[in-house]
Amino acid sequence: MLSSIVMALIFGCVLLLLVGLGLWVLRRHRRSRRAETASSRSLVVACEEQQVSVVLPVQEAMLVPFEKAQPLPGFILPPSWYRRWRMLVSLGLLLMLGLALASQGGIVRDTFRTLTATFSFFSASSTMDLQTAPHPLPDTASARIVRVNSASRSQYYTDYQWQVWSYSSCSGIALEEVMNAYGRHLIAADVLQIELQLGVWDVQLGLLKEDGIAMTANYFGFNASLSHTRTLQDIISIANSGTPVIVSIRDGYYFPGGHIFVIRGGDSQYVYTVDSSPANFTRMTYDMFTAMWRANNDFSAVVTPR
Repeated sequence: MLSSIVMALIFGCVLLLLVGLGLWVLRRHRRSRRAETASSRSLVVACEEQQVSVVLPVQEAMLVPFEKAQPLPGFILPPSWYRRWRMLVSLGLLLMLGLALASQGGIVRDTFRTLTATFSFFSASSTMDLQTAPHPLPDTASARIVRVNSASRSQYYTDYQWQVWSYSSCSGIALEEVMNAYGRHLIAADVLQIELQLGVWDVQLGLLKEDGIAMTANYFGFNASLSHTRTLQDIISIANSGTPVIVSIRDGYYFPGGHIFVIRGGDSQYVYTVDSSPANFTRMTYDMFTAMWRANNDFSAVVTPR
């Protein structure tokens, strides 16, 4: 995205330079025409309404009629305009150079992100009326939650679990992430093994029923409130207040078989996520998240310690 912006600015500056060069050539041409006309007019010695008589230095004096000089056609800009034009082109080149250099170090990306956040803060939310803090409260489970990579070998007891379980481990990892945010020290295999024993998880199919979230959470000493009626505003409010929310989503491109991850907060533009999949979504727009969430019946689970 940034490279496209830089290329567009470079193209714009080059176009401006070409237009400016063309105007300069046109101006020089008109000046030359005007100088030639002025030289011819120096021969004029008398003018009338429609004609003028010119005395030429010839052997026998004679009057030669000339048509009255007409003003030069065209629009001539004042010299001050060209000075401003050169200054604007110079500033454009400096801006282009600064963007090209800054893009290498990520400065522009951070600047755009800051500007976007500032604009979001001062603009009223037209899609949702969030009456909560835009980020998770500090020193809460939502602030402490840490992403777990489903492909990490350290999350499994054996190589077999790592090679086979990791493809359907999202339910266990989502629970692991939330429970560890409350002070536990679990790995994915700890939770997946219990789900397997309870009969709520399959190595190939993943979580078999939604109640499996509550049953597994109960085994580890946690309560789970399952729902299909919470709104997106409800989920973001709960997460921003400090309690992570587990959700189930589905998407034909990213997650055709369904997926489970955690919402840790949100603001007026984005839902902030903790995603164990290789896609590793850290945030989604409202539209993107809502489409995926509704495709799996708006399921959410609030897991809290007893």
